[in-house]
Amino acid sequence: MSNIRSTMNKPDAQFLAQANTIDEQCHAHLEWNIDPQRQSALDTLLSNANNSYKLHLDKATKNAITAANKKKDFGELKHFLGTFIDYLEVNTDVPDAALQFMGLRSREHHANQPLPRPDKQPVLSIVKLHDEFTVYAAQPEHDQPTAGVAPARYHAFMIRIRHEGEDSYQTVVSTRLHHTLFFERTDEGKRIFISAAWVNPRLEPGPWCEEIPEVIG
Repeated sequence: MSNIRSTMNKPDAQFLAQANTIDEQCHAHLEWNIDPQRQSALDTLLSNANNSYKLHLDKATKNAITAANKKKDFGELKHFLGTFIDYLEVNTDVPDAALQFMGLRSREHHANQPLPRPDKQPVLSIVKLHDEFTVYAAQPEHDQPTAGVAPARYHAFMIRIRHEGEDSYQTVVSTRLHHTLFFERTDEGKRIFISAAWVNPRLEPGPWCEEIPEVIG
């Protein structure tokens, strides 16, 4: 968290330079398998911030409107970039050296003992809309799910998806407490099984919850 605060609290020019570096590096390294929707959102917000910053910096165009636009665009970019940095840090396809190059903290910076694997299962709920499944994770509290609460000090939750008749899983990690899965129209009618586990900062999962069967479409 301190790493994200230090990024967001930089002067405008330094913050924008770091945001541009992060964006450029993500485009340059296809092997990082950056989620296309996240990348597209960053591209749009960064373009808006770059444009409004240039307009406000130019004495010929600088006025109260450019100041308001810059404040709005920077606020939206900072809000999104915080979750994007979290995403990069849990994406093990992004090397530690690349995180440091982008001005982010290394995963190996901790002097304290690493956190153990989580010892609790998440409680899952799934909201289905056509070919989309939004998976919500919660922590049980006195046998009742507590929405929006993850085990203290754990970093994210991991979702795994298995198609009926297959033994292999697809997995995705979310630092938020919900994640939307998208399926192709060609998958309609197929049965899948969804389960999840809390993970520590080293992406080591705890116990998996019971699989939930769903039909796509």
